[in-house]
Amino acid sequence: MRAEPVPPERGWVRVGQVLRPHGLRGALFVELDEPSRLRYPWPRFYIVEAEGTVRTFHVRRVRPHGRGALVEVEEIESREAAAALRGAVLYVTPEERVPLEADEYYNEDLLGCTVIDVRLGPIGTVVDVYDLEYQHLLALRGPTGRTILVPFRKVFVTAVDVVAKVIRVDLPRGWLELYGAS
Repeated sequence: MRAEPVPPERGWVRVGQVLRPHGLRGALFVELDEPSRLRYPWPRFYIVEAEGTVRTFHVRRVRPHGRGALVEVEEIESREAAAALRGAVLYVTPEERVPLEADEYYNEDLLGCTVIDVRLGPIGTVVDVYDLEYQHLLALRGPTGRTILVPFRKVFVTAVDVVAKVIRVDLPRGWLELYGAS
């Protein structure tokens, strides 16, 4: 798999990665970073080539397929052309991101947030967000360096401020002891 090139513009959002071609007409099987957001496909996406060249692709159709999506684009008409994009990372501009509902956040905006428990104070920093079918999980790097998982649900998360990079939680007593992070 190729190394991921850096997008040329700050703020570009990674939305997925091409895993393989699909079918004879050049559809792309894409692993989406946030599968739950498939209900709002993007009109176009960008791929940054290894040498830094940006290619624009205009989306014709997106549909769910297994644990990812099949993406058909105007610029690709053959399986061979699609195969050449295996491993490529798809980006959209901030303006093309999926619209959010109230109390929804982009995964990348949660990264780096300090998580503060109401009783214990700061308990870690968000290093990853797992987008599961039934919920999101925040992966925190705790003070001991261990990973702590926190369900991103209203019952636990009391406030989110992505500008200040702070997430306030009210975890059940003993939660951190499960991770040896007390």
